[in-house]
Amino acid sequence: ALFAPSVVFVLGGPGVGKGTQCKRIVEMCGYRHLSAGDLLRAERERPGSEIGGQIEACIKEGKLVPVEVTVGLLVKAMEASGWEDG
Repeated sequence: ALFAPSVVFVLGGPGVGKGTQCKRIVEMCGYRHLSAGDLLRAERERPGSEIGGQIEACIKEGKLVPVEVTVGLLVKAMEASGWEDG
């Protein structure tokens, strides 16, 4: 292909098959799968995490986690896997 995106977002509600589709994309295209939900849960469980406390507070209050937190965790995971600015 002449063009291959460096980042692909798969969005949808709970239980619609995002994980299933991402598994297929990984197998067919070789992308690395990062789940925002998995990253948020892992950070929430990380002992001593300030961000984890913020995530926990949002969940207890029934609020959405701020986009800056979610994007920050995604960027951190992307950098850890060797991604550099696209």
